[in-house]
Amino acid sequence: MMAMADTEWLDDHIELYAIDALPPAENERVRRELDDLSPVELRIYRARITDVRSAVTDLASGFALAAPTELRETVLDRVFTADSAPDHAAEIGTDRDPDSDSGPGDDSGPGADGTSTVVALDHARNRRRRVSLAVGAAAVTVAVALGAGVLIGRSTAPESTPSTTTAQQVSDILAAPDARSTVSPLADDRGTVTVVSSKSANRAVALLRDQRNRLAADQTFQLWLIGKSDKPVSAGLADGAGAGAPVVIDALDASRVLAVTIEPQGGSPQPTSAILTQVPL
Repeated sequence: MMAMADTEWLDDHIELYAIDALPPAENERVRRELDDLSPVELRIYRARITDVRSAVTDLASGFALAAPTELRETVLDRVFTADSAPDHAAEIGTDRDPDSDSGPGDDSGPGADGTSTVVALDHARNRRRRVSLAVGAAAVTVAVALGAGVLIGRSTAPESTPSTTTAQQVSDILAAPDARSTVSPLADDRGTVTVVSSKSANRAVALLRDQRNRLAADQTFQLWLIGKSDKPVSAGLADGAGAGAPVVIDALDASRVLAVTIEPQGGSPQPTSAILTQVPL
């Protein structure tokens, strides 16, 4: 029986590979590790790559313009700032590069002060957070780039003409140092929601996609901020017919959770159906 490959490094990098966000050396390593997988494993990873790229394609499909190179680079630079930022754990840990090609056998285990394992785990958590943020950023960067040429869904009433202010607000969310990205499945096979939020910007952007179990023509998704008030506060409507525009959510304030429900077209003052998901903010 063929032994399963050690895929920990690949798991940490496959999403960034899918959106072409890796440096050449790491890009090549991903290709090598994919080549070493069994046919079954390879199909699994190919499916992951396809799913990430599909998220970006779904968002971009309704738009004619592409994101400027400088915007993409700015977002990704911000995502990877932690790689070079001073960190007390990194200063007291091993000198070994945690992203090097060394195999498991090269680890010397915890050092005399017991810090090596802590540093490795801390790096893994940070890396996964940056992977999540990069994928979330990729899912909304296209919309950010379009400025006045595209009307992005908003939690307030639609404006008569698209505004570059909206694009700038989304850009601020992605660039915020505390930006966090979460992908959550919706119950009843209603798809997924990707949310990038920032407390410092006091805004979030949400994108619903993969609606395999489509809504009826007289229904819509409605977003709700929980914790901002005694009752849920409407955060906007999202198209239930497929991949729609991202919804920019203003004034998070004390909100702890973004919830999604199915409501009649036009929305409801308060939720009238079961919550499909709750995304921590």
